[in-house]
Amino acid sequence: MREAFFILIVLLALVGLTAYRYRKQLMFALQIWRTLTGAREMQMKNIPTNESENQVKGELVNCSRCGKWTPQTTAIKFGATIYYCSTRCLQSKVKN
Repeated sequence: MREAFFILIVLLALVGLTAYRYRKQLMFALQIWRTLTGAREMQMKNIPTNESENQVKGELVNCSRCGKWTPQTTAIKFGATIYYCSTRCLQSKVKN
């Protein structure tokens, strides 16, 4: 039992010394792994669902206050050709 424990300690010491020696390379590999994982997660978030595809379809109109382009179906119509992207833009235009 002592021999196995001694061998385990020696192996752990060798692994620790190796990790210390190649710490820059290990940190670089860890950074690449995190970058690839983050890119994969961002790619999964950017996949449109059927709901958002239906929302984007249609004519885009320009917000009269901030200039943001929004679908005509979700824009707030104020007059014949005046559109606002949100109630915040509409309220800020009314205050001025």
